Amino acid sequence: MRGACAVSTSELRSTAAQSTVPVAEKTRRRGPNRDAVVAAVKAVAGIVGIFAVWQIAVAIFDPPEFLLVGPFSAFAELAERPEYFLSNTFVTLQEALAGFALGTALGVLCGAALHYSSTVRSFLYPALIAIDTIPKVALAPLFIVWFGFGFESKAFVAMAIAFFPLVINTYDGLSSVPHELQELARINKASQWKKMTKIEFIHALPAVLSGAKISISLAVGGAVVGEFIAGSKGLGYVILLANSQVDLASMFAAFIILAVIALALFFLVDQAGRRLVPWKNHSS
Repeated sequence: MRGACAVSTSELRSTAAQSTVPVAEKTRRRGPNRDAVVAAVKAVAGIVGIFAVWQIAVAIFDPPEFLLVGPFSAFAELAERPEYFLSNTFVTLQEALAGFALGTALGVLCGAALHYSSTVRSFLYPALIAIDTIPKVALAPLFIVWFGFGFESKAFVAMAIAFFPLVINTYDGLSSVPHELQELARINKASQWKKMTKIEFIHALPAVLSGAKISISLAVGGAVVGEFIAGSKGLGYVILLANSQVDLASMFAAFIILAVIALALFFLVDQAGRRLVPWKNHSS
């Protein structure tokens, strides 16, 4: 009887342990999803609250339409001319994505060069800091002189704005590799290539992705800046045209679209970062 009881008890314990593991895994899997849903609901509630306060303020103070319009007027303008806003949105989105891609590639390469070459760092780093202090609006006419009034000049303006956060974040990420990991690579006689790809860039990846989240929003603004200087299409051109016609409904409609684009691109980069560095999310 004791043996049977012992066997049944052990079997019960093993069965309970096996049943607990899936439950724990399900709970662990559901946790981030639930947190993401709660965060999304809070974000939507915040945006709706801003629109509500904006509309209530317009209804109470009733300013003239050449000073301020409510979000209802902006959304009505979007509903009245969807093709117009959609075509210009597509232009600005292309310019921003092209500038972000160029800025990311050049920024990561330049940040790596600053880290791995003391000669490049001593000559180039002060120059980059000096160039970064120049307002990018001042650089936009220069790009237009070099690349003309077409797509390329706006993409390069977006690239110039998106470039610097990635340079700094890549350099800081590579420079912050713990000494213990470097010693481990030396003890295991890892080659420079393996040390760079298996340790240093993996450790720097969260910093690079943080820079990318900053740069993607800046790239959208850079594309609009280029359209301000010399544009015949795009959301920047829509804003300038609306400003000349004192059409605040179209102007605020373009603002709303720009905010949606920047928010959506930021979310996409953030989700890509969560897939690429899952260990960071797990540790947090």
